Amino acid sequence: MAEGYTGVRVINVGPEIVNQAYIDQRVPLSQLDGRITRHLSQNEYCVLKFENPPNSQSALTRVIGGDFTLLRGEVEASGIRPRNKEQRMALDALLDDNIKVVVLTGTAGSGKTICTLAAAMTKFEEGRYERLILTRTMSWVGKHALGFLPGEASEKFGPYLENYMCNIEYLLGGKHKSVQDTIQQYRMDFIPPQLIRGASWMNAFIIADEWQTMGVDETVALGTRVGEGSKIVIMGDLLQRDENIARDQTGIYQFVNNELAKQSPLVASIDLWKSERSEVSSLFADVFER
Repeated sequence: MAEGYTGVRVINVGPEIVNQAYIDQRVPLSQLDGRITRHLSQNEYCVLKFENPPNSQSALTRVIGGDFTLLRGEVEASGIRPRNKEQRMALDALLDDNIKVVVLTGTAGSGKTICTLAAAMTKFEEGRYERLILTRTMSWVGKHALGFLPGEASEKFGPYLENYMCNIEYLLGGKHKSVQDTIQQYRMDFIPPQLIRGASWMNAFIIADEWQTMGVDETVALGTRVGEGSKIVIMGDLLQRDENIARDQTGIYQFVNNELAKQSPLVASIDLWKSERSEVSSLFADVFER
């Protein structure tokens, strides 16, 4: 997000702090100036950085309790490896069973959906979750709606699932015919947001994409569906709000910037600002979103 809480912070430190992070795997918050640390949130990702040209070194950490905790080195989910530090942080949160709510915001093509699907499939394979539940807003680009769509609810929802299908196909190496088999293998259920009221999702990895046009009421309805043993990931690009809703009135913005959420050990929020989709995608994001 261009404004508000991003979940990521760069802190300039001395070289001894960076070295300690790698040696001890942690640095107590008390070792840094309290004027800096008192503003930190739980699960906030911090780059501890020492820069004295031509020398530069840094450590990627996450605030856990009273410590900066070093992120482990290599990380991979379903063949996906992070391409930048924000994706590295996102995968850390997505794969951590102690974090029950992950909010990923950021520019188009920054890897929010692919990283989330990869982590969900990995966790399903580990037996951590029994099913994957995927939803997204049934909104369109532009001012004109598609009009009436024939068929049952699942058929009406189908045209809105292209984001998931493209990413699943990518994870399968472009094997389009294997997509349906993968959906069955990982027990993926696609549920329109209009039908979630009254549901209680137990032992599920829940993914809500394109949520940037949803307000507080819809976000409360979504979050209160999460039952025991479940994890939820909410994603959206707050600069692509096609509908008439102010940025600070969206459910994502309200949740991420709430002090209860920021200080909860159950929550991690990361803003991914770099597009990794293609040079063209990055160009359009830079021209129109920055």
